Amino acid sequence: MAIEQLRFQAESWGIRLNRSQLSILSAYADLLAGYQLANVIGTRHREKIVVEHLIDSLSCLTVGDLKSGESLVDVGTGGGLPGIPLGIARPEVNVTLLEATEKKVRFLEYARAELGLRNLEILHARAEDAGRKPGHREAFDLATSRALAALPVIVEYCAPLVRPGGKILAMKGSLSEEELSKGIAASHELGIQLGDVREVKYRTQLPQKERRLVVFDKVSTIPGRFPRRVGLAKKHPLGT
Repeated sequence: MAIEQLRFQAESWGIRLNRSQLSILSAYADLLAGYQLANVIGTRHREKIVVEHLIDSLSCLTVGDLKSGESLVDVGTGGGLPGIPLGIARPEVNVTLLEATEKKVRFLEYARAELGLRNLEILHARAEDAGRKPGHREAFDLATSRALAALPVIVEYCAPLVRPGGKILAMKGSLSEEELSKGIAASHELGIQLGDVREVKYRTQLPQKERRLVVFDKVSTIPGRFPRRVGLAKKHPLGT
């Protein structure tokens, strides 16, 4: 059973999930597989959702656990990954799901209500706009991003949202030396610095895939010119 594979993998990473949390994660997989108003994840195969998306999301906890009362913003969350699984695994953490696409925001609102997750906030906005709002600029302890963009773009989206002393966690599949170098070059302008690049290890019973977690530390206040206006991060990325 896929949810049991999730439990075993989580335990191998030192992540303990109780029966209620496993039940909510299973229900979330059902919602992703069965939602008919939009395709928010790219697949409706439930087992694949659990094994390739939910487990993947929980790997974020391998680079340092979140403490009670801390806040996380999941930038470009799409169908809620990794933000919703992290919010389920750590209900004492405040999770903000940042998404610009309206049909995905509707799914997130539906999922929050169906799953009864009180520690989730949904923010319908572009990252560039959210990073300038007083309530969100340099307000979060951790920003996560999964399958969103190239590393220089991710750090420019995330850095304005993270407080000094906080972290950015970018989930990447294959990561070339060139992309990493450009991400590091971009970081020099954003008040952040590379902290770690960690390869995710999976149990042999699971499909093996390339996955790296790239962590940046927020070391100083971000310059006032960031974030740049909508679209510039992708059109003219930093570090190039």
